[in-house]
Amino acid sequence: MVGLGIVEPTEAENAEFLSLGERVDRAVALLRENEPEEGYWLAFSGGKDSVVIKHLAQRAGVRFDAVYNDTTIDPPELVRFVKQSHKDVAIQRQQEHSLLWMVANTVKGPPTRTQRWCCEKYKEGAGLGRSKVIGVRAAESQRRARLWKEVVSHTTDKASRFVCPIVYWTDDDVWTYIEENNIPTCSLYRSGCSRLGCVGCPLSGTNGMKRDFERWPQYERAWKRAVFGHWKNFKDIPKKDGGRRYVASFPTPEDFWEWWISGKAYVDETCQMELMWT
Repeated sequence: MVGLGIVEPTEAENAEFLSLGERVDRAVALLRENEPEEGYWLAFSGGKDSVVIKHLAQRAGVRFDAVYNDTTIDPPELVRFVKQSHKDVAIQRQQEHSLLWMVANTVKGPPTRTQRWCCEKYKEGAGLGRSKVIGVRAAESQRRARLWKEVVSHTTDKASRFVCPIVYWTDDDVWTYIEENNIPTCSLYRSGCSRLGCVGCPLSGTNGMKRDFERWPQYERAWKRAVFGHWKNFKDIPKKDGGRRYVASFPTPEDFWEWWISGKAYVDETCQMELMWT
């Protein structure tokens, strides 16, 4: 994960009482004031927040390259929406291999809520050396509220920084802006999804993962092949120190799968750490 600055209380408090019109003006001014000579790298996911930041960047008249990072396990409806409704967005894959290939064939194994190696490999590495416009919002979680502000420096890549024009916007702000400006959104929002992301993402929790797999059973089959493949490929391979890998504690690949999807993987992180460093 990237290193981030801490939100200044006065900045957040000042933004709290703004009307949506004032928030829009503030976002446009922020984008104009921080525009780099080479233009922005605009992180476009196809979700509601990213269509808003793209619209704001166009409204501000700033230069930007909008890029969609192909995680290889996004919902097909989302990928189709990006390709059809945002033809000016470049589609980029961060890694040579698909995420599920990495699950099956590397020691990293299936990601969990706290060991999300996939985000770094398939999302966060893009646009290094550029000023990035991102759609992160403080209202989405306490952690984001603590870490993000309107402009944040990248602590490990000094040439990079993040500009977050809607960081203090609420969900209502986002949807009202979309409605007022007739901005198209992905069809998944109209079929009950409140947030979009990778199919089977551990961040959605056990219930969210199971809902994903009910909606997209082909992804469940693909995830199972990858998780089963990891069990087969690494259960008999010792760690660097000669010790037994945690995956070997599961008698069958089905047991390994049930552990991963049950939520126990989120609280039993000591064994998961072995994946990352051995």
